[in-house]
Amino acid sequence: MRKTSVRLAAAGLTATVLSAALWTGPAHATALPAVPPPPVGPSEITGYPRQNVLPVWPDNPADASIPIGAIPYDDIAPKLNALQAASDRVSARVAGKSSGGYDLYAVTVTAPESRNEDRQQEEWKRLIEDDPVRARTDPRLLAEYKTPLFVNANIHGNEWEGTDAALRVIEEFATSTDPEVTRLLKRNRLIFNITSNPDGRIAGTRANAAGYDLNRDLTVVSQPETNLIRELIIDTKPIITLDLHGYVNPTLLHPSTPPHNVNNEYDLYIKHGLPNALAIEENLRALGYPETQRARIPFRDDEPGVWDDFPPIYVPSFAMLQSSIPYTIEAPLNPRGSLTPQERVRRSGINTDVHVVAIKTSLQYIQDHRVEVLHDQAEVYRRGWAGEPLRDIPDGYVPGWGPEDNYHTVFPRAYVIPTGPGQHSEPAAARLVDLLISSGGRVWRAKHDFHAGGKSYRAGSYVIDLHQPKRGLVNSLLEPGIDITERVNDLYAGPAAWSQGLTWGATVDTVWDQLPDVQLNRIYDGVAEGQLPSADSDLRLDIQDAADLLAVNSLIRKGVQVYRLADGSVVIPAVPGSRQLLKDEVRAHGVTFQRAPAGWHGTRLDDIVVGYLGTVEERDTLSDLGFTARALTATTLASTLTDEVDVLLIASNLNLTNLTAPNRNALEAFLARGGGIVGLGTAGANFSNGTSLSTVTATAGPSLASGVANIVNHGGPVTSGAVPHSFISQPVWFTNLGAGVTVEQSYAADPLLAGWWAAATGTGTNGQAAAANQASIVRSISPGGNGVVLFGTDPTFRLHPKGLQPQLGRALLWAARP
Repeated sequence: MRKTSVRLAAAGLTATVLSAALWTGPAHATALPAVPPPPVGPSEITGYPRQNVLPVWPDNPADASIPIGAIPYDDIAPKLNALQAASDRVSARVAGKSSGGYDLYAVTVTAPESRNEDRQQEEWKRLIEDDPVRARTDPRLLAEYKTPLFVNANIHGNEWEGTDAALRVIEEFATSTDPEVTRLLKRNRLIFNITSNPDGRIAGTRANAAGYDLNRDLTVVSQPETNLIRELIIDTKPIITLDLHGYVNPTLLHPSTPPHNVNNEYDLYIKHGLPNALAIEENLRALGYPETQRARIPFRDDEPGVWDDFPPIYVPSFAMLQSSIPYTIEAPLNPRGSLTPQERVRRSGINTDVHVVAIKTSLQYIQDHRVEVLHDQAEVYRRGWAGEPLRDIPDGYVPGWGPEDNYHTVFPRAYVIPTGPGQHSEPAAARLVDLLISSGGRVWRAKHDFHAGGKSYRAGSYVIDLHQPKRGLVNSLLEPGIDITERVNDLYAGPAAWSQGLTWGATVDTVWDQLPDVQLNRIYDGVAEGQLPSADSDLRLDIQDAADLLAVNSLIRKGVQVYRLADGSVVIPAVPGSRQLLKDEVRAHGVTFQRAPAGWHGTRLDDIVVGYLGTVEERDTLSDLGFTARALTATTLASTLTDEVDVLLIASNLNLTNLTAPNRNALEAFLARGGGIVGLGTAGANFSNGTSLSTVTATAGPSLASGVANIVNHGGPVTSGAVPHSFISQPVWFTNLGAGVTVEQSYAADPLLAGWWAAATGTGTNGQAAAANQASIVRSISPGGNGVVLFGTDPTFRLHPKGLQPQLGRALLWAARP
């Protein structure tokens, strides 16, 4: 339990704990060749300022920023243009486009640098990661390296004021003659993502134009906005990262409650994270507002699980795995809702002041503790290179630290992602490798065949040596995770486990004891070359990845004959003119065709149109699989559920009793012609039961139950060849199966491999034990010939579980032509 009575001044706390990490050791040793990363191009090393005239957007009186007194989006570019014209300390650029097509602005504020000085800064920045012991003992680096601070503003579109605070700080530092500001800018770089969600800023929505909460996307990186955030963090290596939000009263400041991500060097974070939070709190008090006289620091003030930093899906939790000291800053006063115009502006002004304090205090913390924070950023990398175990952090390490905070993992020596026969899916493997590299990890390929962990691997297999600087990030993506059910009673949000190593469809092997004894070359992207047998023959494609579905749907649309076999794979007969089309699909998607079995028999597939009742997650998953999709609602069935729709994907509840006559008639006509149904969760089961297509009892786990599940695949058109793990978010299982319902997949006797899944208080009827051995995917054919597949797992969750997408695609192919 947290104790709010214990509090130390920031300076005293810092002096107490900083000495704990001032250990130096030998530089890293590794069997890998010292291959440098691709060099930054000469055009990118030009010195500072790097100024650009930003395009100006048309005036938009409907901008949702205006009523609260925040700067409208169309005024940002003119303001930055004016600041660049007035000061050689400001460099602004359009760094990308939002989902809705708006410019994303990245701004650097620092003292001018010559090209040679800029090149030296880049070399030092790399040295800190590549040779951390040398870097932190280099007197010139310690004296002249510009320590970075990264400010990410307005990631939730209707939490506006972080943008205004960033612009205020930029404007102040651009032209200030204060000697202290001059000194700060000679020793630091400030990097700002001015508005990381312009779509939502203008519309007044939390999500971007594509419908995604961007602060849940930092490991999947499905959106252009989060891609930029990731790039800025990795490229600039910030000492401190600030993610500016609203609205929690009193102002909320990280550090967070447990559970903590098990891969973090938490001792090197909390020793700085807590004292800077206390300093921000003190400076907020000095603002003089009644609303800023205290802050809420979850680590100090909340029970475990209330506001945790466990999954690396948020900007701060991702940044910590990059060796940054991160904060979520939640300004206190909500300016939305039924307020007078004056009160909206008053609240917005206080929130802006709060964020300015957070920026300036954090910059001052870096300045005051420069040697220590540089040492500790490098220490994260040094421990990774050395392969040292995580530290046991003693109780009282900082005030409030106790056994409830200690979360650890054991790092393996390496991972191997095989190529060839041992790989479940080559496209999935390449996708996973790309994620690791783009997230800051390092990956190598073997030049020859080799043995490791009792297995044989082909040349070209990927090797991930965990003796690398960002091992925590890499391991967080690849390891299975842990079951934290017994450790916490609550979570801020799911997922409680993610494991791209188990849920993205690729085979990933763990090597515990020794780095594989084979020559390795570092690589910078994954490759799925695909295969096509040389002789003309009927060819089979086993659908085990989204890439396979893309190829199938592409071939069908090009007029190629495609037949689905009983096991869910497809066969393309050898007909004149088809081979070049198959080569095109191999080249485009990296898929692998095999010779078709002799005497095969299958069902001819046509272009399948999917109507879906769900969210943007279903929309975009269907797009990733290459299906033609149409959004449906209860009020649009009559106009959208036409004869062209072959199968319905039911991911949201449909109240069948409240349908108007035209919409009910359209649904009944669809079912009467044998339209297929694929249902997700209880919504799918309710629809199937309500339309008498099949009979099941669907039980849902708690809403926060989530993670990686152990499952048993029983084979069939949906799950043949599927991986033995699944992803769950509020898991569902099916019992009391009616006549003709076949179980294709079930939860294992121990359903939860990693994550959180507690039973509802006092009942136990929706816990892990209740789901053990129960069905997780079922299929049936209704008396009217409708194919029905029901999922209790979650194949569309935030576009994350790539390894489940082929199961969904197979289900749609089968349900459309059962």
